[in-house]
Amino acid sequence: MRILHTGDWHLGRIFYARHLTNDQAYVLEHQFFKLLKDAKIDAVVIAGDVFDRAVPPVEAVELWDMVITKLALDYKIPTLVIGGNHDSAERLDMGRDLYSRSHVHVWGRMDRSLEPLYLEDGYGEIAFCPMPFTEPRTVLTNLLETVPAKQRLDEWQNLAVAYGETYAAWADYLRSLVPQGMRTVGMAHTMVAGSITSESERPLVIGGTANVGVDVFAPFNYTALGHIHRPQRMGTDNIRYSGSLLKYSFDEANHNKSFTIVDMDAKGHCQIEQVGIEAQHDVAIVKGNFNDILQDTALHETYKDTYLQVELADTEPVIDGMARLRDIFPYAMSLELTGRMQAELTADNRVNYKELSERELFEDFALAVRNEPLSDEEKEFMNSLWERLIKED
Repeated sequence: MRILHTGDWHLGRIFYARHLTNDQAYVLEHQFFKLLKDAKIDAVVIAGDVFDRAVPPVEAVELWDMVITKLALDYKIPTLVIGGNHDSAERLDMGRDLYSRSHVHVWGRMDRSLEPLYLEDGYGEIAFCPMPFTEPRTVLTNLLETVPAKQRLDEWQNLAVAYGETYAAWADYLRSLVPQGMRTVGMAHTMVAGSITSESERPLVIGGTANVGVDVFAPFNYTALGHIHRPQRMGTDNIRYSGSLLKYSFDEANHNKSFTIVDMDAKGHCQIEQVGIEAQHDVAIVKGNFNDILQDTALHETYKDTYLQVELADTEPVIDGMARLRDIFPYAMSLELTGRMQAELTADNRVNYKELSERELFEDFALAVRNEPLSDEEKEFMNSLWERLIKED
C-alpha cells in the first residue's frame, strides 16, 4: 500500500497579519492533488491540526470542504484524518458518519477513537489506529469505560495522569484489538520525546511534560505523527513527523517542507520517500546593513516574492525602515534592529539592575518612560511614599 502522510495544515493561519489561506490552497490545488495521481496513492493520512484554531475563518472551512469533496468524489482515495491540539474535536467530527460512506474517515474525539479502521491492499488488511490529540485525563476516563477495563482495572487506575503513560495504554489497547500478524499503522498527534520543535507550535501543556516516549509507537509497522512542524524521523524511519504544509515562523526558514510517501510491503516493511513542497511564497531571513540591503539588486531579485524578516546590523536609528523596505520587498513582514539591541547590551555604561535599590529602580524606570529624570519635587514625594510603604511593611 502507498500511503501519503501529511499533517499540520493549519488552514486559516495568519502570518504577521497576512492570511495564508491562498498560499495553502496553492499547495493543495497545484501539488497535493497532482501528487495523489502521479504517485498512485492508495490512502491519505492527515495527522492533525487541519485548522489553525478551534473556530476557523470561513475561507479555511471552504478550502477544507473543497479538499474532502475532491478526495471523496473525484479521487475516491480513502482518507484518514485525526484531530490536533489546534482543532475543535466536535467541529472536526461534524458529518463524520456521512463522510465515512465516501471513505473520508475523521476522528476528532477520543470516545470515537477506540477501535482500528481496516483498509485492504493486495496483501490483505492493514489496521489504522487513530489517536487524535486528547488530554490525559480524558484518555484515561474513556479507557476505563471500555469492555477490557474490567481485566485491566488495576493497571489503568494506577496510571499517572500524564501524556506518556496514558498514550502508551491507549496505543496498547488499540493494538490489542488487531488480529495477530496483521500490519498496523499508528496515527497520533502528540509530542514525542526528542523531537525538534519550532516557534509556531503551540505548547500542549503549561508546566509539566507533554512528551510521549518513542517506544510507545515502536510496535506499529508505521506511525504517522503530527504536531511538530519540522519533518523528521524519530529514531527510526517508520516513526515520522511529516511536518507542516508551509513555513509558519521565521525559525522554519531552513526547513524543507515535504509530503511523506510510505510504501508498505506484505510484511509491513516500509520504504520512505519525501516529496518537497514548493510554496507560492518562501520564508527567509536577510541580515546586513540597511543601505547595503537597499542597494543589492541581486538580493532584490532573489527575495521579491518571499515572506521576509530583515535583521539590521546598523547601530544607528533607521528612519521609516519598514516602508522603505516594502518598496523593494513587497512581502517584507518583520524588521529586527539586532545591531542596536546588541549595542545597547554591550554598552560600557549599561545598568546592573540587580544592584539597584527599589527607589533607584523606580527612578530609572521613570527616566526610561518619560525621557527625563524625576524633578526634586517628585523625588521628595516618592521618598515620602517609600517611607510610608516601609513603615506599613
